[in-house]
Amino acid sequence: MRFPLESKAKKPVVEWQPFPSCLIDTVAVVIELRHKPLKRIASDNPNVNQKGTFELGVHSKFSSKIKARVMSRENREKLYIEASIPKFMTGQNIVGLEELYGPCVGLINAVLDQMGIEPSEIEQAKINKGKFQIVRVDYAVHCACSNPERAAAVMAALRSLIFAKAKDSSAYGNETIYAGQHSSRWTLRAYRKDLEIKKATRRLPVSVYGRKTLLVGVENCVRLELVLRSPELTRLGLSSPLSWNTTEARERMQVWIDRLSNLNGVVPNMEDLDKLTNVSQLKLRAWLTGDLSAFTRAPSTFSACRKEILLKTGIDVRGEPSVELQRRALLCIRDVFKQGISFKSYPGKWDALCAGVESANALMTGKTATHAKR
Repeated sequence: MRFPLESKAKKPVVEWQPFPSCLIDTVAVVIELRHKPLKRIASDNPNVNQKGTFELGVHSKFSSKIKARVMSRENREKLYIEASIPKFMTGQNIVGLEELYGPCVGLINAVLDQMGIEPSEIEQAKINKGKFQIVRVDYAVHCACSNPERAAAVMAALRSLIFAKAKDSSAYGNETIYAGQHSSRWTLRAYRKDLEIKKATRRLPVSVYGRKTLLVGVENCVRLELVLRSPELTRLGLSSPLSWNTTEARERMQVWIDRLSNLNGVVPNMEDLDKLTNVSQLKLRAWLTGDLSAFTRAPSTFSACRKEILLKTGIDVRGEPSVELQRRALLCIRDVFKQGISFKSYPGKWDALCAGVESANALMTGKTATHAKR
């Protein structure tokens, strides 16, 4: 084991301020809408890219890299629309809403507007009343981990726990971990959200409202996403947007949080790291983030480094120390989840997020000019 194990840990000494965020992310809906062939819809429309005969990529107003997947169904009588509600509507999916009905209607109308489609009165009335089918819902929550070392350790611990207990588990290193990845019913996904949005293809557009605050808040956060697909939604009676509610969404995610918390997974407590020399700190940080050869590169100093780290932090880079040292050096997964996870959505910020920086600035400028005239 990379980290010493102890089934029970003392209450953490160091408290950290969590970044609270939970939201509905990607959804897929099927609406009743008679429409022209997708090829004609895509013709001369800069907001649409054609992907074959029966599929389109529809750009968000925030960025051409943010797209909704749209497919024609049942002889052009229905449309399948799949997109991240917060990302398509606001340019980011770090914060958002837990409601499903209203945001889904807003997403559908935004996608149709970008496609240049105007539904009939009857079709629009059905959309507004929630008479469409939900075939996928992604619900996400963030766990703030305070520092990069603890976030990396949480991912390593989750990987071990999920591989040990979950069926159909898989992972891409310690970057993304899946339980039920290939299931037609549900999937649990865990990954570092802060690392994802640093990738060139996932960066937040500059027009996102509160961009700097969001980037700071999500730093060192592990994201848990529960994906519910059509068979599972049907089994749960959640195929209609009107049947979804916030309490049920939180309860379904809490089931997984409790499962992972009760498995006694452990991660290092970093509160004593600053007691080490600069060289030992660098080596220990590298070791905690996965570099298992951080200490073996200099065999002559390995013994001295090991003794120093064990004495001051209780972490043994070679074997398992005593139970008392383990308790001082470790946190249980439940402690990290308890402090780092907080269910909170942002309905009060939704309109500003949808407007974006440019629209919000224009609105404020307009108000200022009007006030000056008066």
